[in-house]
Amino acid sequence: MKRPIPWLALTLSFGTALSWAGATPLYQQQVEQARPDQQALQHSAEKLRDQQKIEIQEKLLIPPFHKQDGELETAPSAFCRNCHGPLPHSKQVRSRAFMNMHVRFIACETCHFRPKDTPLQYRWYDYDKHQPVAGKGLFRLGQKLDNGKQRPANPKIAPFYQDQPAFAVKDDNFGRGIAEQWKNASLEDKIPLRAKTHLPLEKKGPACGDCHNSEKGLLNLPELGATPAETQAMQKHVIPQFFGRYEKDDQRITIREMLR
Repeated sequence: MKRPIPWLALTLSFGTALSWAGATPLYQQQVEQARPDQQALQHSAEKLRDQQKIEIQEKLLIPPFHKQDGELETAPSAFCRNCHGPLPHSKQVRSRAFMNMHVRFIACETCHFRPKDTPLQYRWYDYDKHQPVAGKGLFRLGQKLDNGKQRPANPKIAPFYQDQPAFAVKDDNFGRGIAEQWKNASLEDKIPLRAKTHLPLEKKGPACGDCHNSEKGLLNLPELGATPAETQAMQKHVIPQFFGRYEKDDQRITIREMLR
């Protein structure tokens, strides 16, 4: 029988998160208002007790075949990087490589922070300059790419609410406060803290087809700076269509079905 977890009162008001915006991000507001129930606390406890440290090996015995120049890290000041690695997706063997590729240009909150009945806008955001940037030229589809001259790593498509960033960052007052509280907390104290920071989030991100389609996709690609050709390429991309054929996690697709 699972033992109950005592509720620990937490004060998570660390002031304005993004000073240039002058408003408290929607995600921070929801964390501060979060009241995890017993089930959420139990889930948090299980995650912490089963947590395994992941180490990324820089020098491999056999170098990877698809080697790119440049750093693995992207936007290290993102709030989620307080705890999560630069390649956070690991469980879904079938699709994790594709999801981790998206990390280079999609903010975590774009997929995992989707408050119900709350209209969000999406813009390119530079995590170094802490400000939105124009998206023209950032998609770079259909171009002959030089891996030695990659697109900037820090601009990502991120959610905005009422023209303000809806997300926190690691080096704002809120992010630093969470990190300091986590550092000094015991395991039992970390349980409700983890539960509160995760409660506003969706564990599972949107399906590939929610963005890669021409019927009211999650992202307005032309507004984000995509050219007509880039928009069509992303909406008609064969890989999301392929993943869309899976109805169950354990489903297998034959080579003949892949070629349809």
